[in-house]
Amino acid sequence: TTLLYTIKFEVIWACSSGMSGHIIGLRVVRGPDWKWAEQDGGEGFVGTVVEIGKHGSPTSPDKTVVVQWDGGNRTNYRTGYMDCHDLYVFDNATTGVVFRSRKCDACQTRGFAGICWTCSQCEDFDLCTSCYMNDKHDLTHPFNRIISDYCQPVSVSPREGSVKQVAKGVFVGAVVKRGPDWDWDDQDGGEEGPTATGTVTSVRGWDQESAMSVACVKWMRTGLSNVYRVGHKGKVDLKCVQEGIYGNYYPSHLPILGLDYSLQRSMPSMQLQ
Repeated sequence: TTLLYTIKFEVIWACSSGMSGHIIGLRVVRGPDWKWAEQDGGEGFVGTVVEIGKHGSPTSPDKTVVVQWDGGNRTNYRTGYMDCHDLYVFDNATTGVVFRSRKCDACQTRGFAGICWTCSQCEDFDLCTSCYMNDKHDLTHPFNRIISDYCQPVSVSPREGSVKQVAKGVFVGAVVKRGPDWDWDDQDGGEEGPTATGTVTSVRGWDQESAMSVACVKWMRTGLSNVYRVGHKGKVDLKCVQEGIYGNYYPSHLPILGLDYSLQRSMPSMQLQ
């Protein structure tokens, strides 16, 4: 009981001060101040936050993060540095965010992972991110975006008339090869050669720790299948040779990393007696 109250107090206090939970492992896309051409592989490509910038660092200063893009590039981006924000948060399910007490009123999933979208015009009507981005419910209705179960809602405009983008990267159908955090010997049949690739057959969670954070891959050379990290604890085992398509999303409806989604680190917990 003490631990439960400790966690709740910490999260409520963190949200009111701008913190939104874990940053490492977030899945991101290019954001409002993007000026880096095709470093991400092109608009719609998804990447993973693998490092948070630190004060005094010559390469990754405070108010920046390092992103490993699904296409293979890795570099740092502004999340408040010089008042610029290069990234939107595409998905926080990879960091373990779950709305355990809510049910998506479209797909009927109870305890769904990731951002929650609540209709502003209908009573007690919630959507998971997948259903929201796939245009479930009335497109003329405005929604509130909630980034974790104890954070305050933020109003977003109706989806009708909003610009859509296609999400691409390590998703079902992608052709992949071993990536920067590979630690699995020769499960892929060996690093070299044109057949050292595999196809993503599913993307799912890692036990109860996170969702949409590992990809199941069937390797061409060996015929073996296994799961590999794509955001779980900030690790990325794969990179795309040919991207998979996830579906549509509304860029302007997503949280801005460093603005709507703060980079503050976890605070020390306080024991409630």
